[in-house]
Amino acid sequence: MKKLVVLFLMCLVLFPISLVAQATYWEETFASAPTGWSLDANWSFSNGALRLSWSPAITNYDLSAISPVISLPANVEDLIVTQFIDSYSPVDEIMTIGVIVNSIPNELWQYELVGGNWGSAGGEEVVLPLSDFAGEDIQIQFRSYGSSTFNFDYWYIYNVMITAVFDNDMAATEIAGPTFIEQNQQGTWSVTVKNSGLLAQNNYTVKLFKHGGLEIGSIQSDILLQTYETASFDFTWTPSEIENTGLYGQVILAGDEFPDNDISNYHYLRVNSETQLNVIVWNNDANSHFYHPETGAYLGCEESIKENLDLNGIEYGVVNTLPEDLSAYDIVFVELGLWCVG
Repeated sequence: MKKLVVLFLMCLVLFPISLVAQATYWEETFASAPTGWSLDANWSFSNGALRLSWSPAITNYDLSAISPVISLPANVEDLIVTQFIDSYSPVDEIMTIGVIVNSIPNELWQYELVGGNWGSAGGEEVVLPLSDFAGEDIQIQFRSYGSSTFNFDYWYIYNVMITAVFDNDMAATEIAGPTFIEQNQQGTWSVTVKNSGLLAQNNYTVKLFKHGGLEIGSIQSDILLQTYETASFDFTWTPSEIENTGLYGQVILAGDEFPDNDISNYHYLRVNSETQLNVIVWNNDANSHFYHPETGAYLGCEESIKENLDLNGIEYGVVNTLPEDLSAYDIVFVELGLWCVG
């Protein structure tokens, strides 16, 4: 008997990772609710962001979100915040970003909401130098104050990053290659490495691993990389097991001063069997849309499901009316959209 899987979904969204020129010394992506933060009223962690909401409405407000203590290195560079401010009917409301050192607030950035929205949906970067606080213990403070929270909609903070520059620092930044492949089929994946340090490098090792620490390949490189230059290295592999797994790259440099970026993020991989799945997506979301967290595009919620199915190499159909007979399908995605659309 064929097994039918019916999935009831809200919006399923991927959160790709952005890369920057300097070494990432500290980062918070808010992919899950972090610990150690202090949140005043109306601040929360929601859907991959730190968010300040207008509700409940508070008059003459002064509300902050404060990070845990972060010890900065002597060669710290910038604080990079990816954010979007959604205004409504501003009077005198202000958003600020700063750091707290020895209990003393130091404001680095300020925005008056009478100027309208700041940035675009999905987030834009603001870059704030931190060199004046090199070697200090700091806390990052996001603060808003003014007549009423009713006068704005939301302040979304999607990513907070602190960068630094070292003399000797190689980073594994990216893996490119298929996200799905057939069992016993050969594939090629490229590991990109970057010289994030100030000194040129021409003697380092690049490796590719499968989840669990299985080494797939190793390349000893003498390619000269100046500061911020990159190089890509190709690895071929034939997976023999049917599974969902991940690949990651590593660069090894003797004397690397910042090993935290030696290993790349995971690259998702689905090793398929020859069995083909019969899949449909029921678009039943009352014309519900969302802002894609990476591109900022305004998309129907069914697009997030389609994006993930495409990532896995699974063919599917999209219907607006659910067929009466579902016995022919292996999986049915029932897409219900966002809660407030009706």
